[in-house]
This record gives sequence, C-alpha cells and structure tokens, in this order.
Amino acid sequence: MNILTPQQIETAAKDIVNFWDESTLPDADKEKILSMVKDYYNDKNDHIFEQYLATLCERTIDRRVPRTGFERNEG
Repeated sequence: MNILTPQQIETAAKDIVNFWDESTLPDADKEKILSMVKDYYNDKNDHIFEQYLATLCERTIDRRVPRTGFERNEG
C-alpha cells in the first residue's frame, strides 16, 4: 500500500494547472494529454482526490479550450 501525502496531491494539482503554460507542445497535444490524465483519474476513481484531479483536468481544458458550439458546425 502506498501512502499518499498532501504534498503529493498538491504537486499533482499544480502540475495539472501549470502544464498548459509550461509545456512547449502544440495546444491540441496539450488538450489530448490533459484529456488522457482526466480519463485515467475518472476510470480509477478509488478515492476522492482522484475525482478532484479529474475535475481539475476538465476545468483546465475548459479554461484553455473554450467550446462555443460553433466549431461543430463549421464547414
């Protein structure tokens, strides 16, 4: 059994929030990576902190990649 500390949760949360600004990848890749992390925590979902980190990923994506609905109707 691994013991999880508050600092580890804080580090993971900071990494999620700061990833967008600190990564040099294209925005589409950043969105995909955050989506994969969100899906991982949603699937694992054994503890409340995993729900928190999944939600934090979703909020970070929503903040950085606005969805207006217009992009679905292009073309």
